[in-house]
Amino acid sequence: MIYAVKNEWETSEKMILRYKKMFFQSRIANKIRAERYAVGKPTKKKIRHSAIVREHYRMLNNKVYF
Repeated sequence: MIYAVKNEWETSEKMILRYKKMFFQSRIANKIRAERYAVGKPTKKKIRHSAIVREHYRMLNNKVYF
C-alpha cells in the first residue's frame, strides 16, 4: 500500500506529484495492467529481459549510501 501524508510546508500539487512518483516507482501500475488480460507463457527472451530488470532494481535497493 502506498500513501503520502502532506507535510506542513508542502503544497497539494507537490504532494500529488510525490505520491505519483512513489506509485509508478513501485511498479504497481504495471502489475495491474499485466493482470488485466490473460496472456500466454513468456518467451525465453522475455524471461531474460525480466531477470535483467529485476537484477537492476535489486541492485538499486541494495546500494549502500554514504
